[in-house]
Amino acid sequence: IGDTNEQSLKDAAAAAMVSSLGDKWSYYMTRDEYETYTLHSANEYAGIGVTVAKDEKSGGFKLTSVTANTPASDAGLKEGMVIMTIDGESVTGQSVDGLREMIQAKLNSKIVLGISVDGGKPSDYTVDCSIIHTNPVTYELKENNVGYIKISNFDSGSGDAAIAAIEDLLSQGAKSILFDVRDNPGGFLSELIKLLDYILPEGTIFISVDQQGNETVTKSDNVCLKMNMAVLVNENTYSAAEFFAAALSEYKWATVVGAPTTGKGRSQTTIELSDGSAVHISSRKYLTPNGVDLSQQGGITPDTVVYNSDPSVDSQLNKALNILS
Repeated sequence: IGDTNEQSLKDAAAAAMVSSLGDKWSYYMTRDEYETYTLHSANEYAGIGVTVAKDEKSGGFKLTSVTANTPASDAGLKEGMVIMTIDGESVTGQSVDGLREMIQAKLNSKIVLGISVDGGKPSDYTVDCSIIHTNPVTYELKENNVGYIKISNFDSGSGDAAIAAIEDLLSQGAKSILFDVRDNPGGFLSELIKLLDYILPEGTIFISVDQQGNETVTKSDNVCLKMNMAVLVNENTYSAAEFFAAALSEYKWATVVGAPTTGKGRSQTTIELSDGSAVHISSRKYLTPNGVDLSQQGGITPDTVVYNSDPSVDSQLNKALNILS
């Protein structure tokens, strides 16, 4: 009785099949989800270049940040403005995800946003919805010549971006380096290896094990970066980010600071299916340079365990900076 959607039934069946494996790192993606995943893996997304939060007073969405050199900034949008309509359609009943879907549905076209400023009557702003590239690495030179590098993920371009950040900080006079991989969900092995090879001395930097138990060992050359270093991690540091911290720790190349990590020592292969959907499934086991399986071990326990109990104070960052100063 009632209507059914054949594609929804197929998606649900495929998702249930992968879920039955009992591996939380394996999952099924619909065609739309896979398209979004592909963009994210390239450090790109479809949008206009803003982050938003629900504005309870007006029911619209307040711009909490506007990224420079994006369609939003080019159109004159600024932090604090409130989106009330998209192409004349009210957004007051939408969630943040719903708003995102409304904007992404306009990819490669111009959209007219009804924008309210300081509670005033909305004015129209025409904005291009396009593919926007995001930089996974940000950095700055902090006090006592500590070079701080935040690596948001290990997806496309992160390895070269991190190396460029190190070299720029060194040119500015950095005497030590602090890598922040908190909330980093990992990414591509190739990006991780590129950065580890740049930093670490000659030796094993990564071990991959296939289903039959065959090991593939990746080694670093003898060119390295030797200086005081620390790595910030937390409970949301996954996969390649965990292995980055573990490798530097095992070589005694850096002090690890923060909260214990998750423990994801499995690699996934993404298999695209004929209808544009995909299966992301665990296919290999990863080991640290010393042969440790982080999944079995339950992640990394930092050399210095620090929790951010007060949201207004970054105790982990402060501790790491003190260690390097």
